[in-house]
Amino acid sequence: MSPMTAITEDALQSLLRHEGPVCSVYFRLEARPEREDDAQQRWHALARSLSAQRVDTATIEALGDRVRAALPGSGVLAAFAAEGEILFATELPGADLADTAIRAALPRLLPVLEWRQNHPAHVLALVDRSGADLEIYANGGTEALRQTITGADDEIVRNAPGGMSQGRFQNRAEDSWEHNATRVAAALSRAVARVSAHLVLLGGDVRALQYLTKHLPKAVRHEVPIRTVSGGRGHDGAGTLRSAQVEAATLAAAAEETSETLRNLAEERRPGGHAVEGMQATLTALTHRQVSTLLVTHDGPDGRTAWFGPAPTDVSVRRRKALEPGGPALDMTGAPLADVAVRAALLTGADVRVLDAGRADAPAQGIGALCRHS
Repeated sequence: MSPMTAITEDALQSLLRHEGPVCSVYFRLEARPEREDDAQQRWHALARSLSAQRVDTATIEALGDRVRAALPGSGVLAAFAAEGEILFATELPGADLADTAIRAALPRLLPVLEWRQNHPAHVLALVDRSGADLEIYANGGTEALRQTITGADDEIVRNAPGGMSQGRFQNRAEDSWEHNATRVAAALSRAVARVSAHLVLLGGDVRALQYLTKHLPKAVRHEVPIRTVSGGRGHDGAGTLRSAQVEAATLAAAAEETSETLRNLAEERRPGGHAVEGMQATLTALTHRQVSTLLVTHDGPDGRTAWFGPAPTDVSVRRRKALEPGGPALDMTGAPLADVAVRAALLTGADVRVLDAGRADAPAQGIGALCRHS
């Protein structure tokens, strides 16, 4: 199985800077080795589709090699290629997408961006009275950075002096556990800052969690949602349940972030506010690098086309656009509206929020933006 590739801003920007058509492939992976022949047949169907779209043999072969490297596997492989080279590829665990292969002027990134936003940066801490195990996930990350914190005072619990009174030993033990919790709290705070975590998940010994919560900095307790999960540091059989709880919690956090973004959009649509909606207004804001967060729905059935030029801000609703008043017009390339807007947003440092089609609170025409304050 191939290694996972992080969905970083640098990787996406590098892909979007490629000049010329790009092949975008989404391929459902198969975890069962006995079904690998079926997966190969599905890939051959996609390869024939790419050939019919006049994709060169070297590019199809490069994509085929990447598909085979991902088998057996689960979720969906997203791969982008041109001129015999894989420009970017990543695997999307848990994704449910149909097999797709298309050659177009711009890469189709909405499924990748939606998967990334549904897996926000988070930290999982499994705690006991001697320390904690941390799993630190960057935004859209599938591979955790793991860290173990062991308190310096945990030996008092293992080696209680025989002549020590029970009350005195208990006080010493409580003091030891609290010192260990302060170490865990400091490490957890650093982990949250490291990935700009949107969520903290805690599991383990109840008393240790009480001490940990007590010593967490206010910035973590008040600004980052904290949820509990099942199980602790030991092999207690809670792993499967805990994984499901983590997945549910990250999806819920992502949904709340989307709702909060849409609430901000509604508030900023007032006269004098910092929001735009609709195709023309949003592309104009992208032209002037005003967008801080682009909101866009999945491609609708209307097949709306926008136009783009060489620079990130060369976007328009028209095929030809004058770069300067009275100057010569630039010939633009047509592509789906969402792809044009996403390219401009990511290459100008804006965030992108993907919305489900048909949301009642979505911006007009399925596209809008929160703008930077001047």
